[in-house]
Amino acid sequence: MQLTIFTDYGLRSLMYLAAQPDKLCSVREIAEHYGISRNHLVKVIHRLVQLGYIISSKGKGGGIRLAVKPQTMRLGDLVKQLEPHMSLVEC
Repeated sequence: MQLTIFTDYGLRSLMYLAAQPDKLCSVREIAEHYGISRNHLVKVIHRLVQLGYIISSKGKGGGIRLAVKPQTMRLGDLVKQLEPHMSLVEC
């Protein structure tokens, strides 16, 4: 199975936020950490906010953080939500 860049960026973002539990992070910070496109990452973060994995706050002192505990996240569920057109082949 091959994941899209969108899902890859989503997983990386969640891992970064899980490693910073007591800190509000920025999209720019995550993009610079991984050396990825900030503009593309904004779309990924927006989708993760819609799905309820991330909480975001705007303005001065704003940022993003996890909305759920990392140990309660299920990788399979997350990939299914970020890869809506993924079709698995039964062997």
